[in-house]
Amino acid sequence: MIPFPSQANVAWVSDFTQWSFHGKAVYLATVVNIFNRKIVGWCLLTTHAVQLPLTALMNAVEKYGRPQILHSDQGSEYTGKIYTVFAESLGIRLSMSKKGSPWENGYQESFYSQFEVDLGDLNRFKTLGELAVAVYQQIYYYNNQRIHTKLKMPPALFVERQQVLTTNYLSVKV
Repeated sequence: MIPFPSQANVAWVSDFTQWSFHGKAVYLATVVNIFNRKIVGWCLLTTHAVQLPLTALMNAVEKYGRPQILHSDQGSEYTGKIYTVFAESLGIRLSMSKKGSPWENGYQESFYSQFEVDLGDLNRFKTLGELAVAVYQQIYYYNNQRIHTKLKMPPALFVERQQVLTTNYLSVKV
């Protein structure tokens, strides 16, 4: 398990989950900033391939820059050459859970268990497009409105408060 960071974009965790949607597999990959628990990147695909976590990581890096550390399990998607070369080319240090130790990726496991409950029955959506919109809306809700147990507020509000605290600290220090 990686240590808890003292600021944003130090450590991110990545994982994916598989769902059944009208009898077919659908995969959601997410990247979580451990410091503020914000979902910083995600990807929804119907294929189980390296493009899934790679696209989620690219989405996160495009919006938030790069973390110092990126943690995942040891799945082939994360240990493959395409993924590792891309991450390392950005100067990201890769960290991985020990085999058979899902608790070492507990941030993601916890997120998915509640996210799936909040999202509800996937088969109520008629198309993959409708499901993708619902996933986007649920991630937005998680980041901006849902009270996170550890933070006692939504991740986006936590980010705002940290920025105010940092700005005030720097103003007083100067």
